Amino acid sequence: MRVVVFVKQVPEVSELKLDPETHRLQRDGVESMMNPFDRRAVLEARRLKDEIGGTVTAITMGPPQAESILRECLGLGADRVVHLRDRGFAGADTLATATALARAAERVGFDLVLAGRYSIDSETGQVGPEVAALLGVPFLGGVRRLDVSSAAAGSVVDAECEGDDGYVEVEGPTPVVVTCTDRWRTRIPRILPDEDASENGPVEVWSVSELGGNEADYGQAGSPTWVEEVQPVLSERIRARVVHEDDPASAIARMREQCDRAQVEGAGRSSGAGLVHTADQSVASSVWVLGERGPDGAVRPVTWELLAAADRLAAQTGSATAVFLLEPRRADDAPALAPARAFAPEMGRRGADILFETEAPVTAAVEVLVSAIREHAPRMVLAPATVVGRDLVPQIAARLRLGLTGDAIGVELDESGRLQQLKPAFGGQIVAPILSRTSPEMVTLRPGVLERAAPSEDRAPARVVTLPVPDVDPTPIRCRRFEAEVGADEAAMEDASVVVCVGFGLGEDGVAKASRLAERLGGVVAGTRRVCDLKWLARQAQIGLSGRSVAPDLYLAFGVRGSFNHMVGVRRAGRIVAVNNDPKAEVFDGADLGVVGDANQVLDELLAALG
Repeated sequence: MRVVVFVKQVPEVSELKLDPETHRLQRDGVESMMNPFDRRAVLEARRLKDEIGGTVTAITMGPPQAESILRECLGLGADRVVHLRDRGFAGADTLATATALARAAERVGFDLVLAGRYSIDSETGQVGPEVAALLGVPFLGGVRRLDVSSAAAGSVVDAECEGDDGYVEVEGPTPVVVTCTDRWRTRIPRILPDEDASENGPVEVWSVSELGGNEADYGQAGSPTWVEEVQPVLSERIRARVVHEDDPASAIARMREQCDRAQVEGAGRSSGAGLVHTADQSVASSVWVLGERGPDGAVRPVTWELLAAADRLAAQTGSATAVFLLEPRRADDAPALAPARAFAPEMGRRGADILFETEAPVTAAVEVLVSAIREHAPRMVLAPATVVGRDLVPQIAARLRLGLTGDAIGVELDESGRLQQLKPAFGGQIVAPILSRTSPEMVTLRPGVLERAAPSEDRAPARVVTLPVPDVDPTPIRCRRFEAEVGADEAAMEDASVVVCVGFGLGEDGVAKASRLAERLGGVVAGTRRVCDLKWLARQAQIGLSGRSVAPDLYLAFGVRGSFNHMVGVRRAGRIVAVNNDPKAEVFDGADLGVVGDANQVLDELLAALG
């Protein structure tokens, strides 16, 4: 078994600070490390090597100092390490990076490619699926369990892949590209690093000329996207503060006041703005939305957010809007869902002029959309930054050699009519406006960060256009089983008017009380990353950069520290009330009302006050 692992050197994001005057990231003195997701991939490669034999090759692309993580890989059991180091690689976006890594993997030879699901500095998650598309092999994203066995025709992989609603069990032959989650279920080997191998092992350095191919495909020259001047993320919250022990009754009264105000303001927020573009059913140069359906066949709310954004862009460009519904990952033998055309009336009311459908299987979605984009040449493509969107859209972009911005939090046209895609980076401390040199401009947007438009009963149903079934071999990957992991609260989170968030500071015993408060207020309960990792709440209840984004009228945070990785998930909340016993907790910078006090005590008193 020839295993190739991609690794990346990243800064310690928690140590990065913004200069208050220049609004630039201060990197001096900031330690670098191997991306934690990639380190999991290295350990998984070592486990497979120990269990079934074979070789492990680690590859990175970066400046001279990135050699340190390759030496770490040698200490963890890699047989060979390759450093793509050349000024010609500098300034690469995800597509140029994927191109270099894919060609390096081809030169090394592989049966299995492993990488982290995303890197903590940019959180795109695009390189893995783009590499798979460039190599022409299947892709498995968000893998949390991986087994490899031998068969008559070669090696077979058996894996669990995390989704937004649960997980799927899949199997198929190698070669395959796999990205690993940070919640790994396979046994992680306990390894004492080999210091001699780490210090003295050989590191191969490959330049652009040694890697081969067209030099224009690498680095800045091969990058269809570029970043304009970054913008700091500034909070617009009220930031009022009260100390609970100074006047407990007043603190609870002010919390109740915020609850009441949120309810009043929420009535206006929930209606949404009206549709603005003129209905037009021409396909050429239109604004496309890749919407999504859940396992039950219902349209996900993020589709309405994307259609509202497409409506505004279509009004500015004088074009039509079109939508294609991505299907959920389900077992191959699951009953067929209702055809997409059943949603034509609702799509029309939500601003779609055209609704695409196809008789091709779900596994052919990439091929269907690659062909459709080539034929119809849309102006822009907006897609959801869901698990399905993050897995499929980068493959489409790579196949078409298009620029793609992943996990954006907004889109707008600049003065030249170019699509600015607003991308948070470095733990959300900055927002980078990204532009693309290619057309159509493609972007995935986080669910819960965009406003929806009010549906219009005057709009006609969307015109149904059938896309042809591509003449390609079906994917060799089979989906044996889908297992739902989402309860009622997690399913309702995107539409909830009230979200009560459990932080580690509340303690496990506080989860039940937080649930009672959520029920009392007609909302749902959610959690921070640490709370969900400890399984106090389901994984899908996590709010934040590696979790979900929500836009409730009221967000109540108890015992939440409030790093930006968490707070980016609630940026569109109407009112934020936070309780923490640390007066310096970051959560207070993003709250309308901060209560300094014991989270459990304040929660008890608020429950009593609500009766």
